[in-house]
Amino acid sequence: MATLTQHLVDLSPTDRDRIRALLQQRALSPRVRERLEMVKAADQGHSLTTIAAWSGRSAETVRRWLDRFAAAGSGGLADAPRPGRPAKADAAYLVALEQAVERAPHDLGLPFDVWTSARLGAYLAEQTGVTVSAGWLRALLARQRFACGRPKHTLGHLQDPTAVAACDAELAQVGGKGGRSARALRTAPSR
Repeated sequence: MATLTQHLVDLSPTDRDRIRALLQQRALSPRVRERLEMVKAADQGHSLTTIAAWSGRSAETVRRWLDRFAAAGSGGLADAPRPGRPAKADAAYLVALEQAVERAPHDLGLPFDVWTSARLGAYLAEQTGVTVSAGWLRALLARQRFACGRPKHTLGHLQDPTAVAACDAELAQVGGKGGRSARALRTAPSR
C-alpha cells in the first residue's frame, strides 16, 4: 500500500501539461474528468485513501484507474464500449435526418409541404435503408434541437392581393363583419 509521501504516479512535465489541457476541455465526460483528477492527485503525492475519500470511490477502484493510466495513458481512462446491439440511427442517419429536416419536402420532390414523423421516417428509410419508429424519430429530432409541433396552415399564399384589398375596403364601408353597426355587448349580471 502506498504511503502519504510516496508518489503513486510520476508524470513528466509534458504529461502534466497534457492532463491540464484535457481537464480544461468542456466536452470531457464527468467520469473521465474524475479519473484524470485521480491521476493528477496521485502525481501530487496524495495517497490512495485520500484520493478515494474525496472521489467517493474505493481505494481498489482508484488503484485500478491509476494502473490503467500507467498501462494505456489518458486513453485508458475512457469508458469501455457499452454492450448490446448497435444503434440503428448511426451518424450517417443523423446527418441524413438533419439534411432532410432543413429542407422543405417540396424541394426534395415530395408531394407535400410539411414534414410529419411518419413522412420523415418513410423518406429517411428510403434514403438510408434504416427504419425507425415515429416516436424514436421525434426523440432523435429533440436531441438534435429541432422543435416538433403542428403547422399553422394559412391560405394567404393562395389569395389574390387585389381581391383581399377590395374585401377589406368593403368591410370598412359597412362597419365590420356582417354589415351591422357596432353595438355594446351585453354582459351577464354578477351575483
